[in-house]
Amino acid sequence: MTADHSLRRIAALLQTVTGSQMQVKAPPPPTPISEPFRITTNAPHQINDETLSPGRRRLQKWLGRVLRIKISDGRILVGFFNCTDRDANIVLSMCAEYLVEGEGQEPRLLGNVMVPGKHIVSLNIDEPKPASSSLFL
Repeated sequence: MTADHSLRRIAALLQTVTGSQMQVKAPPPPTPISEPFRITTNAPHQINDETLSPGRRRLQKWLGRVLRIKISDGRILVGFFNCTDRDANIVLSMCAEYLVEGEGQEPRLLGNVMVPGKHIVSLNIDEPKPASSSLFL
């Protein structure tokens, strides 16, 4: 059933209930987005886009991955990579803050965080641990 057919059926039902005539118009076509405004995603059809530079393609592959960022005051921020901009600012979601590098400490949960690029000392991608082959013996 098409959307146009559904709208006509709803209009017919409303007409029988209210007794008045309704005009059903198709929704206007979506307005095209101008070329300078481009949303970058990690959708499969855009990862292999030949017009993007190798650096942009690499950034696209990192979207949604867990990043570990060390900032200039020594704190470690760990969260999901959402976006970046020209100034190397990074937005992380579901972010946790660690005060000292090491194990055994309780993180402070922050939520969404924008990390200024000028404060980033290092950046690491957390890779999932490879599956143990002993499970398949």
